[in-house]
Amino acid sequence: MVQLTPNKPYVTLRVKFKKVGSLQYISHLDLVRTMHKIIVRARLPLWYTEGFNPKPKMVFAAPLSIGTESLCEFMDIRLIDDIPPDEAMARLNANMTEEMQVLDAYYTEGKLTDLKWLFYEIGIMTDGATEELAAAAEKYLLGESVTVEKKTKPGEPTKTVDIRSQIKSASCRLFDGLIRISTTLSADASAFLNPEYVVSALKRELGILSNPDLTKEYYTIMRLNAYRADMTEFK
Repeated sequence: MVQLTPNKPYVTLRVKFKKVGSLQYISHLDLVRTMHKIIVRARLPLWYTEGFNPKPKMVFAAPLSIGTESLCEFMDIRLIDDIPPDEAMARLNANMTEEMQVLDAYYTEGKLTDLKWLFYEIGIMTDGATEELAAAAEKYLLGESVTVEKKTKPGEPTKTVDIRSQIKSASCRLFDGLIRISTTLSADASAFLNPEYVVSALKRELGILSNPDLTKEYYTIMRLNAYRADMTEFK
């Protein structure tokens, strides 16, 4: 039975968790539903919303796209009692799989909107991968303009958009047969850059990933770290 907590004071527990492996293929909506069940089963002292269907208050930062793995996802949960973060972390992990585990938990008064930049590692397996191709990719991403095709609204034609201002840094190298791209991209709500667009821009400019055989050409994306506007680590 849900114990309602209208107007009761609360504390905010911030949870940092990973989402890797096969879980990269679940949508954000599925993640929200799953996490709802997890925190209820963990029996945390939850603060509930009011109304006909009360629910725990959960807020996520920068939702992942399907196909992207992450070691730094953030979720804020409201609690009516400040239990030790280590205990909350243990309860949550007991109800999670190895592919989704809490890495850290702490109380905070900071805002998720303080998250401004995200660091990614992109690995591209493509025909003709060479050091020269990696250098060309880096030169393009750090050039004056990086253009992609975006559909701004449903039903409207795509538009050519310059995403260069949303790329803070980019380094490309050839390693183990793959072009490895380390890049820091905008996570601001008003200018969020999906790393898929970086891959699309390189595909358009350099002609990579043109082979329809996904066993021969493919790419992976891993989110590794998060930063505030001043590039201090986001917590």
